[in-house]
Amino acid sequence: MNRQMISMMAGVMALSLGIVPSVLEATGDGAPALDIFVGEALKNNPKIREAYNEWKVAEYKVKSVRSLDDPMFAATIPGEHVQTRVGPQEQKYSVSQKVPFPGKLGLKAKAQAKQAEALREQYEAAKNEIMREVKFTYFDLFWADRAVEVSEEEKSILEKLENVAQSKYESNQIPQQHVIKAQVELSQIIRKLLLLRQNRESLAARLNSLLDRPRSTEIGAVAAVEDADFSYKLDDLVGMVQQSRQELVMAELSVEKAEYEKSSAQMAYWPDFTFGAEYIEVGSGSTASPNDGQDAWMGMVAVNVPIWFGKLNAQVKEKEAALQAAKEKKEDIENRFEYEVQDIYFKIMAYKDIVLLYETALVPQAQQAFDASQTGFETGSISFLDWLDTERTFLQTRLAYYKAITDYHKSIAYLERVVGGSFKGGDHEQ
Repeated sequence: MNRQMISMMAGVMALSLGIVPSVLEATGDGAPALDIFVGEALKNNPKIREAYNEWKVAEYKVKSVRSLDDPMFAATIPGEHVQTRVGPQEQKYSVSQKVPFPGKLGLKAKAQAKQAEALREQYEAAKNEIMREVKFTYFDLFWADRAVEVSEEEKSILEKLENVAQSKYESNQIPQQHVIKAQVELSQIIRKLLLLRQNRESLAARLNSLLDRPRSTEIGAVAAVEDADFSYKLDDLVGMVQQSRQELVMAELSVEKAEYEKSSAQMAYWPDFTFGAEYIEVGSGSTASPNDGQDAWMGMVAVNVPIWFGKLNAQVKEKEAALQAAKEKKEDIENRFEYEVQDIYFKIMAYKDIVLLYETALVPQAQQAFDASQTGFETGSISFLDWLDTERTFLQTRLAYYKAITDYHKSIAYLERVVGGSFKGGDHEQ
């Protein structure tokens, strides 16, 4: 009976070992594609749509900023007619238009245009941030699915081991504590599976939220992740940040906007003009004058006098301080992003080496150790508990291997966010 049970367990382990080869291989039809999720999120995510509309609001505002104020029209109807030498005034109409000093509207429009450009970059940043969140959630789903799969295999093995232990105990070959140990291990793996499935449901709900789907929409198992051969140089990545990281471009646009606003504040020392005209209807009089009852008109030019220099000086200093703050913010962002690139780059290289170590050494060694322990258990040279420990170590090593793959891909996704674009086929796309 013992030989039969051992053969059955060996078959279970052979089945479990069959899935150890690289998870980057294609595994069946119907697996969700990351690119499909990303595309759906870019189309439907409310945060992206909000950023798009904010950009368009600022873009439309450029035209209104560069336009003149509405002209003023007035009509005056006197309570009593004012008598003049050519007849009584009956009605008076006037129209006027305020015209800022040349250059003022242009500076305001340029500042607003920079604001619109900055919000466009913010829109692009929102897209990249959502892409990062989708990829993070996708890779976490991959890990959760692998963890459930491996844990289910461990549960199946432990159930077989418990049966073997029970049989050996009934035959007085092992003490009862071995049976209890197997039962405790089985209870722990059942608890672990419950937590893993709960986490999996939470991740699926998170992905549905990012895609603006109903929360209960089913997300299929992530059977594999696409291979990612990261071969970028650190200096190249730093250069990419300078060119395409949206927050850095926004900081530069904020500096340019502040410069235009400073120039606009300095233009406040120059006066604005108001041009107008009046038309007066004159009634027929009782004079012998040849222009008796003739309507009258007149033109008007007004100039404001900017003499409150304290207020104007304060406005200029305000804009100078804002300009300096924008420059300091840009420098801070440059330093922070350069550090982020270096930090995540070295993490990627470390995870890459760790994945390779698992593939070439740790997983094969754990498998060899389990094979040896299985042979030893069959021959009676090692105890049941030693075999149980070796089995647990082997399965935990596989879980750590999948976790390293997940961390590697998530680090690349984070670096894409830091750089401001995505890596496709070795090229940087924005």
